[in-house]
Amino acid sequence: MNARKFTILIVDDSKLATYVLEDILKKIENVMIVGRAVDGLEAVELYKKLKPDIVTMDLVMPGMNGEEAVRQILEFDKEAKIIVVSSVGSSQDKFIEELKAGVLHVIPKPYEVETVTNIILNIIEKIK
Repeated sequence: MNARKFTILIVDDSKLATYVLEDILKKIENVMIVGRAVDGLEAVELYKKLKPDIVTMDLVMPGMNGEEAVRQILEFDKEAKIIVVSSVGSSQDKFIEELKAGVLHVIPKPYEVETVTNIILNIIEKIK
């Protein structure tokens, strides 16, 4: 019997960052990337359509930014599992404080394989 696949939606306007994150996630057992969004608006639409187990959300994007996308996703599904990924320094602290209930972790860029892997596995353990 196959183990359950945990689905992930990647949201980032940087193709390089998305590629690097995908490369890390593909090596984690039972993880499947189900979608990619390049801005907040697309992220909200894809979340509603795909209902992934986990969302990785960049904060700084053109159009609708990650903060607004997180708010809209949490309005749609208060149980959403969202991980913020950002190279923005301390400016994200206030945002994280406001959204403690919905944002589970912050993964700093540039990505470190061990950090990303441990955070994803930690969340999967909580979902099981």
